Amino acid sequence: MHENDSERVPVVSKEDIIKGLKDVGLKNGDVVFAHSSLSSFGRVTGGADTVVDALLETVGSEGTVVMPTFTWGKFHHQPKVVFDVTRTPSETGAIPEALRKKPGAMRSLHVCHSVAALGRRAKDVMGDGRSPFGPGSTFARLYDLDCVYLLLGVGFSVCTALHMVEEFMRVPYRHYRDFDGSSVRLPDGTEVPSRSVEFLKKEGYRNDLAKMESVFAAAGILRVGQVGNARVVATTIREIFDLTRDHLKRDIGFLLSEESRQLLHAKEDRHDH
Repeated sequence: MHENDSERVPVVSKEDIIKGLKDVGLKNGDVVFAHSSLSSFGRVTGGADTVVDALLETVGSEGTVVMPTFTWGKFHHQPKVVFDVTRTPSETGAIPEALRKKPGAMRSLHVCHSVAALGRRAKDVMGDGRSPFGPGSTFARLYDLDCVYLLLGVGFSVCTALHMVEEFMRVPYRHYRDFDGSSVRLPDGTEVPSRSVEFLKKEGYRNDLAKMESVFAAAGILRVGQVGNARVVATTIREIFDLTRDHLKRDIGFLLSEESRQLLHAKEDRHDH
């Protein structure tokens, strides 16, 4: 790794990324789910494809790389949508898009919270296309597979595994909506009815997921490294889920901002009386 003198940004190679991934414990055979920001590294030689290739090489032929290819911004507020698995671009950045476009990659069928996966267990993490985070979802499958959870240059504010805890706990500040009349266009061109539901926040509530980093750090479940300018954090989806669930059992509004928590508890108090 060296500095580009004209811009003073680190130039990052595939070898740099592989070393960084191994430094936080990623190894051959792992199933890994990664949130990422390409620009956070500095200047990556070869761009987003280099990051994907580094992940694939680190987990090897027995491993699997999974990334979010969400279309939440485009679709979550629409009454009726057509999600084209092959052609609808993701909203989660250049690195997941590079994975999605790799030969052999699969993409799941949830209209808002699809993922792309490549590797031996890709089919196993597709989920049933119904719930974004609950039973039968990709995230539930990742929990069963004891998936490594990786943040590449991003913080826990984007940690969607935390929404998995909210859905399993049926938090009272979210509600289900379905996508009746919506459809999914499969890679072979076939169009099938969407089975997806979404567990949306009710009006007036806001999450504060970033605060969970200090909770996880205090629990000793984070392995932290650096690649270029990017902070790399690794843990497992089971540790995230289990620890967060314990907090929600004590305080169902734990993942909300302080203002939203007060709103929730005030409503609960009124309901109790």
